[in-house]
Amino acid sequence: MPATVVPTGTTIYQPDKCFNGYSLILTPGTGGPDLALIDMNGRAAHRWELEKPRTRGGVPRARLLRDGRLLVLRAWGFGRGGSIEEYDWDNRRIWEYTPPEGLWPHHDVQKTADGNTLIVCRELAPERIRSRAKEPERRDRLFSDVVQEISPDGDVVWEWHMYDAIDIDRRVKVPASPQWWAGPENNTLVDWTHTNTVQALPENRWFDAGDERFRPGNIMVSLRQLDVVMIVSRQTKEVVWEYTGDYQGGLSGQHDSQMISKGIPGAGNILVFDNGASPTSDLAHAGCSFVLEVDPVSREAVWIYDRRERFHSQFTSSCQRLPNGNTLILEAAHGRFFEVTPEGETVWEHLFERSARIQRAYRYAYDHCPQTAVLPPPEERPVRPEDRLR
Repeated sequence: MPATVVPTGTTIYQPDKCFNGYSLILTPGTGGPDLALIDMNGRAAHRWELEKPRTRGGVPRARLLRDGRLLVLRAWGFGRGGSIEEYDWDNRRIWEYTPPEGLWPHHDVQKTADGNTLIVCRELAPERIRSRAKEPERRDRLFSDVVQEISPDGDVVWEWHMYDAIDIDRRVKVPASPQWWAGPENNTLVDWTHTNTVQALPENRWFDAGDERFRPGNIMVSLRQLDVVMIVSRQTKEVVWEYTGDYQGGLSGQHDSQMISKGIPGAGNILVFDNGASPTSDLAHAGCSFVLEVDPVSREAVWIYDRRERFHSQFTSSCQRLPNGNTLILEAAHGRFFEVTPEGETVWEHLFERSARIQRAYRYAYDHCPQTAVLPPPEERPVRPEDRLR
């Protein structure tokens, strides 16, 4: 049980060891969440006041683009509708895409290199697929996901239906009761794939060396229910690579898989937050989360952040490799956002109020876009916790 009274705000900060910049987070607003860029000491440098959940839905994911636009996923809860929106720096909504009836956007939204938008939508698997399921519950109602690529004009230029690529008998090993707290349609039995991350692969050394599996633009997805990260060929729509892991029994409910971009330490490797949601192979994973950096060719974990039971978020969470080689981690269940060195030293930490319910958070350089580059330089004030709080 977490402590009932904890400090909030920036609790650790060593400026000379950090990748200093702004972090994009959800922040409490009037009637619902807003989005803010905070500096290293937790002060808001810029804020977007979004239309509130009662009119637009919540905000499970947001990203700051290179031109200063804000890319936002709005959702009415898992599987209940939503839209993709873009806002300019001055808080004006300038673009919107709403999927057609029967498709419910959730969890992630990404831009491709050519300016299109990747989204994940929940959909009901067709009867021809459901009828092959062994379990009567799945034959009656089974949810899968589709990845769509949307042009700036709102046209679907590419899509991949997971039910066409995954064996119906490949399912989660630990079913949840229909009465569990997440609801009957998110019970791991009828919620077949539960995709929580999508990425178009960036340029990388593996493809440069001739490995077609890692062709830039191929699509990587994280399927939480199946404890697997997959790469799909954009050309053939076949799964060309997958990773289930072997560290402490392998992946368990993972989130935020991403190939590290060129120019950043670890380029070409895959970073993933391994939650340890419901491990089935090794009790050493129970109650423990890990951040793994994986060489996708050898499938070996070349860097691991593991603090055993002192680090755990059963659901959501995020990770990001920073340009200085540090790794930014959001331990969402406990509202802990922190930066660690390659040696595992915590050099920055920010604790959110429990009511914030932040699922993902990311760091951007001071000059990430023209608008951040002209903000007044923030004070970088070191924060050292008292010895009793370490």
